[in-house]
Amino acid sequence: MGIRTAPTQLRYALIKVDDDNNCSLVNSNSESLIKVPAGMDDFSEKLSWQKDEIDRIIRQNQDVEKILLKIGEYGRSDTKSSRLAAYFDAVVILAAKEANIPIQTKVYNQLSTKRKQVKEHAEARIGRTEKYWNEQIADAIVAAWSGRHL
Repeated sequence: MGIRTAPTQLRYALIKVDDDNNCSLVNSNSESLIKVPAGMDDFSEKLSWQKDEIDRIIRQNQDVEKILLKIGEYGRSDTKSSRLAAYFDAVVILAAKEANIPIQTKVYNQLSTKRKQVKEHAEARIGRTEKYWNEQIADAIVAAWSGRHL
């Protein structure tokens, strides 16, 4: 499973790898976008909400063998948004640990792509979602794809 967090949404990609190492996007036509509920402004509420959502996804997908998390790549700015994204990433790491699922964090360099190319690379490697296609789900797809040999 590949995951990409953002301050307003959570994106995840479930990848299935067959015996010939062919990959498919299991949730291309189903849930891949979870938005932070409107009106939820408190950091602790958002973190608790995301933890519940990650736990639910893991419970509903018992065959997840590993999680690949595309983490934010921040410059020198320390904005409220980038701090929240880092907290969201930490929640995913905690949920994986509690579920005894191996997790790795990845940045674009480790995924052999760049932000401007990630949508193209995700589509070429696995495919795309039917709805809500954006860079965040492409990040999740490419991250999941990178773990196919691990």
